[in-house]
Amino acid sequence: MNISHNELVVMCSKAFAGLHRYNGEADIIANMVADLEMVGLHGIDHFINALALLAHEQDYPVEITTETAQQVTVDLHGYSILCHLPILLDYTVEKLTFQSQVILNIEQCHNRWLAFSELIKLSNIGLSVRAYWFNPLASHHVTYILNAGQILPEVYLYPTTLMPIKDTHIDPLHYLSIEINKHRISLPMPSITLKHIASTTLLTTKKNTWQRGITITPTAWKTIQQFAGAILVESNKQTYQL
Repeated sequence: MNISHNELVVMCSKAFAGLHRYNGEADIIANMVADLEMVGLHGIDHFINALALLAHEQDYPVEITTETAQQVTVDLHGYSILCHLPILLDYTVEKLTFQSQVILNIEQCHNRWLAFSELIKLSNIGLSVRAYWFNPLASHHVTYILNAGQILPEVYLYPTTLMPIKDTHIDPLHYLSIEINKHRISLPMPSITLKHIASTTLLTTKKNTWQRGITITPTAWKTIQQFAGAILVESNKQTYQL
């Protein structure tokens, strides 16, 4: 079945709101999903995985484990990045007042593909960004690179032998590192990557999706609708109590 961009945003917003979380803004999260889906990087699938996780999360604050002038390391204790990434990025960017580069390390986190649209926002304000993490399902490393003003990222997949994480105390399965830089970030040599998804390819996919609509399976749509339906259940409970 096909749905529009607006239909996806509205339903994802309702689905997150149906979780009744204190952390996270439903409209921002819905756009994180839609932006990733529009370029063909499976935003819907990642969101459904996130919903299953978010439904059992507690609203605990993020723990900052290490902080210096050029680096912030936080522990999400196995939670999704969806509720916390926008605020973490805002906090990290403030350090660029006195530095040309800062790195945000997020440990014990999930749903890292969905960082996509929040990183684009940094590019839009003149910052260059490189984010990387390990994808255990496909046994490769993923890197987004956006230089200042770039509309969409260059996406690179690396073999496991080129793992960029050197700290043996870090769990690479649930780790996300984001470098934010005032200067341009060099692109890697094509010969060392498994696959390169060019920003131009993502842009072509996005244009086609705008024209044709978003394809979603009935099962996936029903799952999102079920989470969205929790808003009505809660509303009925409140009405009854009054």
